[in-house]
Amino acid sequence: MNYRRDDESPSDYADRLERAEIRAGRWFDSATRPQLARYRERMAVAAPYKGAPKWERFRDAAEREFKRTTAAAAELSDLTLVELLTAGEVSEELCERWDRLEAVVQQEVA
Repeated sequence: MNYRRDDESPSDYADRLERAEIRAGRWFDSATRPQLARYRERMAVAAPYKGAPKWERFRDAAEREFKRTTAAAAELSDLTLVELLTAGEVSEELCERWDRLEAVVQQEVA
């Protein structure tokens, strides 16, 4: 989608989009630390098989698990990006959703 303002140059929009993507990415990264650690662990186990079909199966399984377990964070990240591009800030409601998600993730890790 294009959230370029009428009075905004293409380069200004590109800069604003990049800043919004970075901010939304930070929220995502923060909420998915345990899943990323799990992905890295699985890839470390697969490392000896690099270049072999077995490595590809390990990688594919790890990627499927990561996408499945981070789907809620990905959805919130997309919503965060839209809010940053349309309102210039993240709503209190969305911040609370991020907080609830992080609490759930922390409970699952514990």
